Amino acid sequence: MSHHLDSPQARQDPRLNITDQYLFDADGATVLVMNVRTSLAGDTFTDPFHPEARYEFKIHLAGRGREDLTYRFAFGAEQDGAQPYTLELLTGPDAGDDAARGTVVAQGRTGERATTTQGGAVWAGHAVEPFYLDLTLLDAVDRTVLRGGDEDLTHWVTGVAQDTFAGSTVRSIVLQLPVGGSTLYRGRRIATWSTTKLATDAGGWRQIGRTGLPMIWPIFRNADSHEASHANETHPADDAANYAAAIGELVASVVRRRGTADRPDVHAASLVERIVPDLLGYVVGSPAQFVFAAFNGRRLAENAPEIMFSLATNSAIPGGLRAADRKRSQDSFPYVIPAA
Repeated sequence: MSHHLDSPQARQDPRLNITDQYLFDADGATVLVMNVRTSLAGDTFTDPFHPEARYEFKIHLAGRGREDLTYRFAFGAEQDGAQPYTLELLTGPDAGDDAARGTVVAQGRTGERATTTQGGAVWAGHAVEPFYLDLTLLDAVDRTVLRGGDEDLTHWVTGVAQDTFAGSTVRSIVLQLPVGGSTLYRGRRIATWSTTKLATDAGGWRQIGRTGLPMIWPIFRNADSHEASHANETHPADDAANYAAAIGELVASVVRRRGTADRPDVHAASLVERIVPDLLGYVVGSPAQFVFAAFNGRRLAENAPEIMFSLATNSAIPGGLRAADRKRSQDSFPYVIPAA
């Protein structure tokens, strides 16, 4: 998984479980995608998106530790087979303030394309799952990284690996932002994360899920633990203090046991610097790619598990699956494939 059902709290209501975040260039614009509610959860909730929740894209500018922009989606109850939604933009200090009200930049209904007042586009609805992985490989990686085992991680080659996610679906939110202006101009470095928040009885908001980079939490955190639920409630600004040391120890340990580097601590420190805090970086207007050498956004078809498993162990870990094995995305808006 990437963040599919990554904690006990996420499994309580998969509508609030962010499975993946993507960030890439397309049609001269910057595209953000948040996927929630994997069909593998088998839940029976009625409204596809939670009508008492917020779904937010957070954007940090120029290396800032806190968000400078928040694009906040709020969905209404389903009517005639679709849910109405409102998209607000919050800037400056308001971007991190749950009590702040933003500027409405778009309104629409699920399954239909809408435009923003900034010249962008929005789509939300039922979509084919773009993520791919054989979950038995993740189980072996977990036994190796989290539990100190020594599994054979080279078994999952082409013809052996089976895509656990084939035929599954998600609920997608797609936001296309034009390149230009004084904020998201070409060449500007940004970092993003996505979050879901649920209204509380006291009138506030409780953060339920968050994700930036793929696979970080499934590799380095026990998905059945209270810690996994608590981590979803935290802010990336606290990741270094909360999680850097633990991730570093896990990486150094697995590299030392497997003998993949003569200075395991150095490799671990280098990787921690790259993945903490849990933010997905991107240079606006550049070709997005999520590869071993560098992370610059993440396209829908990229093989994130193979990359992250290999970085965590400092060794080549084949996933045995390719994006071309099945059609999971498209070149035109909304880029995800609407599900029948």
